[in-house]
Amino acid sequence: MNMAHGRTGLKAAVMALGLLAAGATAQASPIVSYTTSGQVQSTGVTGTPVISFNSVVTGQSFSSPSSFSLGDFTVAALPTGQSTTYTNTPFSVTFLVNQINGSNPSPNQTPIQVTGVLNGTISGNDQSTVVAKFDPIAKPTFLTGSYSNTLSIFDNPLSLVPSTTNNGLTTAQAYLSNTPVNPVPEPTSVALFLTAIGGLGWKRFRNRKAA
Repeated sequence: MNMAHGRTGLKAAVMALGLLAAGATAQASPIVSYTTSGQVQSTGVTGTPVISFNSVVTGQSFSSPSSFSLGDFTVAALPTGQSTTYTNTPFSVTFLVNQINGSNPSPNQTPIQVTGVLNGTISGNDQSTVVAKFDPIAKPTFLTGSYSNTLSIFDNPLSLVPSTTNNGLTTAQAYLSNTPVNPVPEPTSVALFLTAIGGLGWKRFRNRKAA
């Protein structure tokens, strides 16, 4: 009879540990709320500047790991017969994590800056040879709360479309992956685990006393 009680308590403890592990695994897909701020400089531009960057200024979110939008390069139309050439024209995009799973993360090692250059020519309203070449990210790995994240750019270099295609918008996409760092179990799981361990200890104590 005493052995049966011990096995029951042990099973309860194992179940509690399983719930703790499940809680830790659930942290592997955090919902990331973010904004960006981007700009294209005028250095190296011959002709009328027609390329700008539309930032993600309102809170957007995605479940990481995932690709997501840093914003859009926008190419405006030029009059027929005119052209603008970009030669190593710098651009930059700043990525800021606002919340993780609806809460402000601490620590929060963002913002992270993504940089690069534009090269090519925009002709009239329907021709573009411009490509955006992204630099290696200086600090690709960073912490947000209990997650270690890695930011990368897959579409590199990125060809920019003219104004007659998709309204001149070309999305700059990034990819964010993450790994839990010292994941914190949910309070309910912790309470269940402690209750199971306490019950097992109490049964052992009672059985020894009865003996």
